[in-house]
Amino acid sequence: MTDQTERIELKVTGMDCAGCVAHVTHAVEGVPGVHDVRVYLSAEKAVFRMDPRQTDLGAVRRAVEASGYSVPENPQTGEGINQRVMGLFGLLAVVVLLVVIVGEVLGVFDRLTAFIPWPVWAVVLLVGGFPVFRNVIQAALQRRVISHTLMTVGVIAAVAVGEWATAVLIVFFMRVGDYVEHFTTERARGAVRDLAAMAPQTARILRDGQEVERPVDEVAPGEVVIVRPGESIPVDGDVIDGQAVIDQAAITGESMPVEARQGTQVYAATIAQMGSLRIRATRTGSDSTFGRVIQLVEEAEAHRADVQRIADKFSTYYLPVVAGVALLTFLIRGDALATAAVLVVACSCSFALATPIAMLASIGAGAKRGLVIKGGKYLETLARADVLLIDKTGTLTLGQPRITDVVAWDGLTENEMLRLAASAERDSEHPLAEAVRVAARDRSLQLSPAQDFRAMPGLGVQAHIEGRRVEVGSHRLVGDQSIPTLDLQAEGK
Repeated sequence: MTDQTERIELKVTGMDCAGCVAHVTHAVEGVPGVHDVRVYLSAEKAVFRMDPRQTDLGAVRRAVEASGYSVPENPQTGEGINQRVMGLFGLLAVVVLLVVIVGEVLGVFDRLTAFIPWPVWAVVLLVGGFPVFRNVIQAALQRRVISHTLMTVGVIAAVAVGEWATAVLIVFFMRVGDYVEHFTTERARGAVRDLAAMAPQTARILRDGQEVERPVDEVAPGEVVIVRPGESIPVDGDVIDGQAVIDQAAITGESMPVEARQGTQVYAATIAQMGSLRIRATRTGSDSTFGRVIQLVEEAEAHRADVQRIADKFSTYYLPVVAGVALLTFLIRGDALATAAVLVVACSCSFALATPIAMLASIGAGAKRGLVIKGGKYLETLARADVLLIDKTGTLTLGQPRITDVVAWDGLTENEMLRLAASAERDSEHPLAEAVRVAARDRSLQLSPAQDFRAMPGLGVQAHIEGRRVEVGSHRLVGDQSIPTLDLQAEGK
């Protein structure tokens, strides 16, 4: 029977701890026709499979919102606005902190706040704390306790004893905490976004004998994609015509470019540095090798390290314990302000977020450098390793070829031989050509202008230098021409 389910990614905002992940997961799983649900706190999204014959995305959206969380209509627009708002709030936070610190040091903070009437404090409290209070109320309606619940009780206690300034400061620091969490998480996600940005968004395809440009998602397997020099390859496929030098570092981690010709398999997000290609697409979009790399990085949070599971379990039981300690404080001392202090100081949100953010940052940073790590548990295992085996020279070398030896012939000196070769390679974009030019520059050789320059992808170059025909290239080039071999050896370092 054919699987007619669809894989859906849904942006979910408002989650701030492991308990939130559990509530969103339960809400989405409760929708008929939805299964294989995974919710990622750091990525702020739910990934699941949905049978469109039984339900639709609107039902899932309503279930998430009914559980007290938000599903933005346009995540990209919301993120841009949110980043600007959070940036302005960060600047305001610095100013307020300086005022509070300076006021406390000079001993004038209490005297200054005493002149502010309570209605002003109330307005500031409601406006500044509205997002926090809204989340707490929604959670309470769902009979849930979140990290902000305890701090909100602390705000109520401060207001009850007339400490309006204290209540406002509690709300302010809650918002500062939200800002820091948001900023830290966004920095961690930035590596994944930068990785995704490497993939081209459009492709030049051949339809009915005409070249047309279409979004990558519209390219079907079997269609012919045209790639010109310097362009990023948009799909996985097989070269059916043309030759080019391909930088595949984003996929293979090998920094040394490779030559592609008819029959060569190429990958999306790699770059054709020289030459043009016609590629028959085999996999596109999220099905491509690069798309699966991004998916692995995004979903690496599901492979949780032991320390993450400990942190999540700790957070689950920590909040009720803190509430009990606060109640005990009030029963023993009868001091509402001391009780509020216990609730505010003992918030576990940072503990719950510290480990997943650290793991996500490490995984994202590794992905930008060509290291795909499937999850936190593998990072934790790596810390206990005693021996590291590397089976790939490109992993440990820079992929920058250099000239090691020059063999002179036909009465020429080494320097003259190198000068002629570098002059011929003067306008070439091939990485080996750069190695020849660097070697000539290191010897302070003066290059001559090249006439009738011709680049032959996969073979080499030819040009006329000072009236002499000079050809520099692979063994296939010189073998075809039946001319003596100029052996310029290149070694990756």
